[in-house]
Amino acid sequence: MISTALRQHTVPERGQEFVSDPKLRLPFRSIQLFDKSWLNALLKAEDTLSSTGCFGTLYLWGESYGLRVAKLVNRLISRYGTGEEMSFGYPMGSGDIQVPVLAMRQAAAEAGVPLKLRGVTEVQKANLEKAFPGQFVFTENRDEADYVYEANKLATLSGNKLHSKKNHCNRFQKTYPDWRFEVLTKEHFPACLSLLDQWEASKDVVETEEQTAEPKAIAKAFAAYDELGLDGGILFVGEQPVAFTLGERVGGHGFDVRFEKADTAFDGAYPMINREFVRYLVGKYEDLQFINREEDMGLENLRKAKLSYKPAMMVAKYNAVWED
Repeated sequence: MISTALRQHTVPERGQEFVSDPKLRLPFRSIQLFDKSWLNALLKAEDTLSSTGCFGTLYLWGESYGLRVAKLVNRLISRYGTGEEMSFGYPMGSGDIQVPVLAMRQAAAEAGVPLKLRGVTEVQKANLEKAFPGQFVFTENRDEADYVYEANKLATLSGNKLHSKKNHCNRFQKTYPDWRFEVLTKEHFPACLSLLDQWEASKDVVETEEQTAEPKAIAKAFAAYDELGLDGGILFVGEQPVAFTLGERVGGHGFDVRFEKADTAFDGAYPMINREFVRYLVGKYEDLQFINREEDMGLENLRKAKLSYKPAMMVAKYNAVWED
């Protein structure tokens, strides 16, 4: 069953650039910009609000996490790392998941490791349990759960629960009357990178793996900004850039805010760039309902900040391990 399905896999354009791993039968290779069309079709079919449901997430972070991709029966096969560190993403797409999962299990077995899936959502967990009853052991990873908010509430900061955020914005506007928000364009990239350098120099020494990889991912986003179809914004006080943000659509009615940096010397810069960007997005996308501000990586201050915006929901993430 698996070998037949593997022979039927669809190779994208420029498929000759696949580099086969001698230990794995699936034609894994690194993700490239020209993969966007076929990958977006699979991600659209998956229709998840999870941050991993964006092409940009996979493209921008893939290199840092050793991501290799393949396509099998209308499903994305994503492999992270090699050897003992090997893991897989949930096979996003449409149709049967048994063949893709069994193919991943075979790949893991040939590498001498158990099959481990990461970043599995509640819906995906249910699909795995239905297809393979009692076969997977699931462990929730709270640090990777995505914070999802109602777009209109972030745009208006209405209600008592967000009153303090509105006050921060009001105080910023009063303190810096020459502030302005602009839609991010290529002309702004040098200023953003300069602000990023400043932010990097001022942050705490302790870093997560994601924090270490983030500057490279941001630079990569700027280098392919139009090709990735990203949206962004930049906040100025006078002629000085004090905050920037960017991201992309996710799922049928969501937007994933992937990066957000601000100069904390300007009190209220974070709430302002957050509010103004979401206001811009709500005006641009009539169908926009949700804003995914991604995970907190287990960082206490970041968790406190994300919770303070009162998420409408959390997108829980699980590790799933196949037990023989």
